[in-house]
Amino acid sequence: MEEVDPRLLEFEQDPANWRELASPEALATLSKKEIKRQEVINELFATEHAHVRMLSVLQTVFSKPMERVALLTATEVATIFPNLDEIIDMHCESFQLFRSVLRKQVHNKSLFDGTEGEWFQKLTARFCSHQSWALEQIKIRQKKDPRFNSFIQESESKPQCRRLQLKDIIPIEMQRLTKYPLLLENIAKNTENTVEKERIKQSAECCRKILNHVNEEVKVMENFLVRNTQFITQFTVS
Repeated sequence: MEEVDPRLLEFEQDPANWRELASPEALATLSKKEIKRQEVINELFATEHAHVRMLSVLQTVFSKPMERVALLTATEVATIFPNLDEIIDMHCESFQLFRSVLRKQVHNKSLFDGTEGEWFQKLTARFCSHQSWALEQIKIRQKKDPRFNSFIQESESKPQCRRLQLKDIIPIEMQRLTKYPLLLENIAKNTENTVEKERIKQSAECCRKILNHVNEEVKVMENFLVRNTQFITQFTVS
């Protein structure tokens, strides 16, 4: 049985919709624009919940068991799933922040600008830039090692994977980065308070800059892989 971080247990169940958390009286006082705003905030919150859940699948179903049963060394696991634990920590924090926004609790923190944004960009750039490498290593190892191939197939059949293969799960961080600016811009569009609207728009712009940076890092790594395919194949994990 896989060891599960206690923090991740709450992600096994789908979160309640924001309407379930509000009284009928409170809902009746909301304007159409505020209802739309709350719907988008709820989408941001719910999709972050789903993202953390799938990141935890990478950790508990794939990366940790691979190392535990000696299919890969610790170094090989760290290369295929770079800074995965830190990525999970970061998204657990963002999930808590989005939940506080949904519940209209006081918050002044942003994950996408300042030192927080720099750290977010650094972690996601490293993780995402390695995804092409990771997918290639997994494909090569599956062809060469029947035991490794059996492990992957057995792991992918577990209900936690929700019928997704490992090759579908590894790219989820990059996919998540593309969603933040769109969701934040939609929240800003439905925000009445001018100061709040500008703050959210600024966060959306910071997300776009992070996404652009990560895209560039991905391109650099993919170009490197193309130029060095023969060398990499020769010295890949064996």
